[in-house]
Amino acid sequence: MQRRGWSAVRTGWRCSRYSTEARTTSFEHGVKTTQPRPQATYKTPLHHERDISARHLLRSLLRESTYLPDSHARSWTHQHILSRFRKYTFKVWQHRDDPAYETHIRERLGDGRHGLGLLRRANEGERKPLLKVLLMAYGRVGKRRWELMVPLMPVKYTSSELKAALEANVEAVADSETDKTLPNTQPNPPRQNPTGAPQVPLNHSPAYVPAFTPQLRALLEAQLRTPPPHLTRPSLRRLAPKIDALNSWLRPLHPSRVKNQTKEWYADTLSKVHAPLPLHEWERLRDLASGARTEKMRPRRMSARGLATGVVGGPLEMVVMYGKVGERKAFGNREGHAITKRFMRRLWGQVFTQCPLMEWSGDTARWKVSWGQQALGVGHGVQQHAPAVERKEAATTG
Repeated sequence: MQRRGWSAVRTGWRCSRYSTEARTTSFEHGVKTTQPRPQATYKTPLHHERDISARHLLRSLLRESTYLPDSHARSWTHQHILSRFRKYTFKVWQHRDDPAYETHIRERLGDGRHGLGLLRRANEGERKPLLKVLLMAYGRVGKRRWELMVPLMPVKYTSSELKAALEANVEAVADSETDKTLPNTQPNPPRQNPTGAPQVPLNHSPAYVPAFTPQLRALLEAQLRTPPPHLTRPSLRRLAPKIDALNSWLRPLHPSRVKNQTKEWYADTLSKVHAPLPLHEWERLRDLASGARTEKMRPRRMSARGLATGVVGGPLEMVVMYGKVGERKAFGNREGHAITKRFMRRLWGQVFTQCPLMEWSGDTARWKVSWGQQALGVGHGVQQHAPAVERKEAATTG
């Protein structure tokens, strides 16, 4: 009883939202006293209905994720679904007394139902939904792509590190003032700009965007030399912004315009980068695309209603038993494809051609970038595995 009372005190008013019997139990001078909790906002029937639909949606999403024909896609989709629901569960609790947040909740549930339809069509063999799931799982699009981009981005220094760097910079500047052999660090004379225009020193290029890290610059240069197939993002054109020196009135471009155009170029360049895969994932995807490795397909479990009745009939039996049914439910998905090993190899090959691998070369002291299309062979097709080619030639010749 004492443990039960402490649980009621620890959970606080949250218990009162779900039950009107919640009480606060305390012990004073060895006497147990029970007091009712203050009045709190209770869940309405609409809230209970929303919670039930969200729970059913979560279970349906997790069930569909177990039938994907790729083990890595299954595990990544499973954890992605759980992380999204956990995130919004806390947000819903934070906005429990905000009626305007209901619209946002309905939108997120709509996104979840859209994702459920995507997974169902992917498991039915539709090419585009299944390819999209693979692209998200291997970091070509979506959240995981930005997670793979984090090691390539400039490091954000903490306040203590930044303070130490500034102090070191001040000492370096003080030493350079006494050394006459170093170049002059005084600012350049101002440019003769039109009246009212801001005064910008000559040869002045402020850092509007952070500089590329050596890893990111090596990846961009490799992508510029060997552009991958533009299946998910356009090709990279240049590594520097193209900004006009004069505006339409033949006057120097305003610094704010230079700043905005530089930021637009930087964001556009980052959106075109193909994030590199880790070594073990890159090698596994290479083996899947070349045929050296296969994935075991999981058969779909029969529905609970079919297991209970023991009868799984055709379209006519479904109409007789359940009334009017949809075309897809009765006749299947017309856009669906049989998920065979050959079908999956083609999809894995399309994904792999866009996957770079970055390795540090100790001999050249530079980053080496290898692309999936180079590992699979000339062109953007999938190279057959050597044993498979030998068996095919032997069957043809003899």
